[in-house]
Amino acid sequence: RARELSLVLKKMNIFLAFVFFTVASAAADAKQPNIVFIITDDQDVKLNSLSVQPKVQKLLMEEGLFFQNAFVTHPVCCPSRSSTLTGRYTHNHQTYENSVERGCNAQSWRDRNENKTIGAYMSKAGYTTGFFGKYLNNYAQRSSGVDVSHVPTGWHKWFGLVGNSKFYHYSVSNDGVEEMHGDNYEKDYFTDVIKREAIAFIENVTESKADSPFFIYVSTPAPHRPATPAPQYQHTFDGRVAPRTPSYHYEGKDKHWIISEGTPSMTNQTMDIVDQLCRQRWETLLSVQDLVEEVLQTLEKHSLMNDTFIFYNSDHGYHLGQFNQQGEKRQPYDEDIRVPLIVRGPGIAKNKTTDMIGLNIDLLPTFIDLAGAEIPADVDGRSLKPILMGQQTDDSVSTCFLSDKAPVSIDGFNFEEYYDIDKDSWQLHNMVKELDPKTRESIRDRLKQFVTCSGASCHML
Repeated sequence: RARELSLVLKKMNIFLAFVFFTVASAAADAKQPNIVFIITDDQDVKLNSLSVQPKVQKLLMEEGLFFQNAFVTHPVCCPSRSSTLTGRYTHNHQTYENSVERGCNAQSWRDRNENKTIGAYMSKAGYTTGFFGKYLNNYAQRSSGVDVSHVPTGWHKWFGLVGNSKFYHYSVSNDGVEEMHGDNYEKDYFTDVIKREAIAFIENVTESKADSPFFIYVSTPAPHRPATPAPQYQHTFDGRVAPRTPSYHYEGKDKHWIISEGTPSMTNQTMDIVDQLCRQRWETLLSVQDLVEEVLQTLEKHSLMNDTFIFYNSDHGYHLGQFNQQGEKRQPYDEDIRVPLIVRGPGIAKNKTTDMIGLNIDLLPTFIDLAGAEIPADVDGRSLKPILMGQQTDDSVSTCFLSDKAPVSIDGFNFEEYYDIDKDSWQLHNMVKELDPKTRESIRDRLKQFVTCSGASCHML
């Protein structure tokens, strides 16, 4: 009996050891990852701006997943950034333009949204959070009703740009205290300043040996106008011209009246202006790729790469001569709404491309999901985690006001556009009049549902 009892106890010890090992492994697997989110300002993907960033290609695209169908839900800075911060469509966060009167960092924004942003949710999920760069266009402007002392909810470290994107001669709120900057490259070039601040944040959190993971939001001014390159990158692309796409200098007679009647044909002079802007935009992106490289080197230095997700994105795209429009955004065409979205991190296959859709409203729920927290029911976007982990299905993505083939836009002038992206990727031919009445009405009905949906009801469209 003693021998049998001894055998039983040995088996129990083995079993208990196995259970302990299993629980310990599960706990290790459940460790919250660090997340670094880098967002540029006005960076296109359709006009191949990523091609001038070989470091981004090597460090992120070759090491992670590229979304070839990533879109924003509004091609204007403040509404788009509001969607990124809240995971909600424009009609739900109610920031419609870049002005305070239209909701940009207005009191209505703060009352309705500020305690429901990335910072608030990630802080609640146990993260040490840091924000560096452009927040919303009217942040701490007198017209917004707050000054630099206002630090939005949820950010443990706050380094927020006052107002809109600049490279020199700006001020920031450094944890609620105004910090003025001039025109000294070494001290003031904004892309480099937020790079140094983000790296210092990682160093400080790591050296403090805090148990909590960190979440960093790094928001660059590049390549937004004035698109001022760093001195060492000026003239890098001299002689290059803006991409001469099929829609470049194209008379869009079947487009909205702003293009068909309100946009004059470009002259040689305006083409030169667009080309110069394009070169400067590319040159500012070289400093962004330096930022990416040095942030990743810092993560590597502290052995954090295996525990960190890095996201690279833009608030919207840009056009440079398409349909005769000079450098701008604001249009619902692919150049303006299609953006870079690259993700690298643990469990993500390397050097892969997905054709699944990813939206800016999907980022917040993705971050929350990766943190192991519960996604709020009123978030319009959906987590991209299944796609990142190679478990995507057709019903695991948002639809971004898209029909089967292309975006359809309807405005107050009751003007409609419809494109077959597979056959007409540059949206030269408006097919709306070729649709049969039932299909056309079905798309209209779906759009009407989109502009009133919220949370789960958006997921079913």
